[in-house]
Amino acid sequence: MKLRPHVLRALVRKDVARLLRNGPALMMLGLLVIVAFVTASSGLVEEAHAAPAAAEREPIPWIVYWDDNDWIRTLKRRARGRIELRFVDATELGSDPYPPDALVIEVRQPVLDRRNGVGRGVTRQHIRYRYPGSDPNALWPVTRWFLSASTAYFGEIPQFLETIEPITPPTRAQRTQAALESVSIADVLSLPLIATALLTMIQFFGACGLLVSLTAQERERGTLRALLLTPASFFEFMFSKALVHGGLAIGTSALAISALQPAALSSPLFWTTMVVMTCGYLAVGTLITSFAKNQAAPNLLSFAYLLVVGAMNLLAHRFEAFQFLSSLSFERYGLLFTIASLEQATSETASTASLLGSRQFFMFALIAIGLLLIATFVGQRRMRAD
Repeated sequence: MKLRPHVLRALVRKDVARLLRNGPALMMLGLLVIVAFVTASSGLVEEAHAAPAAAEREPIPWIVYWDDNDWIRTLKRRARGRIELRFVDATELGSDPYPPDALVIEVRQPVLDRRNGVGRGVTRQHIRYRYPGSDPNALWPVTRWFLSASTAYFGEIPQFLETIEPITPPTRAQRTQAALESVSIADVLSLPLIATALLTMIQFFGACGLLVSLTAQERERGTLRALLLTPASFFEFMFSKALVHGGLAIGTSALAISALQPAALSSPLFWTTMVVMTCGYLAVGTLITSFAKNQAAPNLLSFAYLLVVGAMNLLAHRFEAFQFLSSLSFERYGLLFTIASLEQATSETASTASLLGSRQFFMFALIAIGLLLIATFVGQRRMRAD
């Protein structure tokens, strides 16, 4: 396989000229880059990270007391600077005192405890724990502090008469509404996720979609056959297309990521992942154009391929058969390593990258480059047969 520089230059100039005449295609890539810049300048990602923090902020627990004695005053002193609590005198409460998400410890008046059934019973301090919703475990952090502080005050584990009940038992409609309100796009929105989605679209459109469209157009118009009758070899023909479409995909990806995550441009993992992903999509585009006879069929096949791969990776989470098929697709590894490379470039943890080892990257590169070699071999035989 011999690649002659002057032949490659001529073929590259031809492909670049055809690409520049394809205004809608360039507009599509430009639109994806604009989306990246708009997303970076809108503060959408920062707001998404801030929203869960606000939602996860726990309510301030209440300690409601009926008698402001030395024990309660000691609890107030111990809480200062250690735990955020709201101490409320029971006389200040209204008819509907607590919000639905409140955590409450009520220190009520002592009562006679007859539960042991011996004698006249024992007078104990009545403590009522009130919790929101249907999960009493939400009380555990404040009750742990309360019992520890009370034990330190009394000098022993206090023998309280304890009851526990919800603030207001939630109705079915309230449970449904709470479940719906807990679902938010902010819970899953993150910079690596947004960037990975945009980069995948750019890679597929630049390295596969445009390659399929322009090559099929050359085949339909007879230009491809004329090119193969020239001194240019099939490998020079394919290499020039890889340079143009692969360079377009990687260059546009770099432009988009410079807006979303400029630090990723210095990551070797990012560049290696982009190159391997480009090889994989070039292989898919070559295989599609090898079997398509007109311009409409390859566009439909590339769209169908995208749907099939997406459905396969989605079903892989539920069915073992699809897990095996998903492990053979380079897109699965490409998405993981793209996210990992972007996480490495942020101030966040690089946990995703640490979970992905060299063995998985080897599988990623092996599948993509192996598919490219198969596509080149199949494409050569098909074009010779034509």
